[in-house]
Amino acid sequence: MQFAQYDTVRLVGLHKAVDFQPDPLNQRSPRIGDIACIVEVYTNPAGYELECSATNGQTEWLLAFSPSEVELELVT
Repeated sequence: MQFAQYDTVRLVGLHKAVDFQPDPLNQRSPRIGDIACIVEVYTNPAGYELECSATNGQTEWLLAFSPSEVELELVT
């Protein structure tokens, strides 16, 4: 499935270990079940920049993934 910028998605699979390093934009590692917004769609190479935020609006993680690294489902 092709996703668009600003789509809300659920992380249903990770096919690559995430090399997580805490920094001001990454408070924790991505987890299956996280809800994220696609903030950018890349075409060359293909990929998505995903942002997961806490209920208070604070960014929990902001990372880029190729389509082969992550399995997403659209949240309606």
